[in-house]
Formats: sequence, structure tokens, C-alpha cells
Amino acid sequence: MIDGIIMVKIVPGNEKSIHRMLKGTAGIRKMYILFGDFDFFLNVQVDGLLMLNGFVETIREMDGVITTRTIVAQSFEEYGPPGTEAC
Repeated sequence: MIDGIIMVKIVPGNEKSIHRMLKGTAGIRKMYILFGDFDFFLNVQVDGLLMLNGFVETIREMDGVITTRTIVAQSFEEYGPPGTEAC
């Protein structure tokens, strides 16, 4: 499984419609509203990098989405800090 963070920038006035489209989408563990450069913060978990890429592409194709920023994450609890044997 891959944990990811996707930040989504939206055309002003489209927040509610994008939220409705994303709400209940498989793979989204938690969704936050942001105040700043991006509008949504999505905590996602998918089966692999290929699936994460497809997930991001689907979001980018939504009307009202300007751009996204994606970060692949790993937990210290599962993998340990960078540079350890577990990594």
C-alpha cells in the first residue's frame, strides 16, 4: 500500500462541487480544507504508485481543478526514520 498526500488548488467558487465529487471516493482516508495556496488536502491510501498516478490524473481532469501537488509518504511506525535498515 502507498500512502500519499494530494494538495488540490481549485478555481474560486468550485469548492463545493469538487468536494461533492471527491467525497466518498475510494482511497481517500481524510479530506481537509486548507487556507492558503491550496484548497484541499487529501490523505490517500492506494495499492501502488501506478494507482496513485491514476488517482491524481482523475482529480486533475475535474472541471474547476487548477493544479495538484502530490507527496508519497511513509510512516515512522512502519518503516522507521530515513536511513535505517527498514527503509
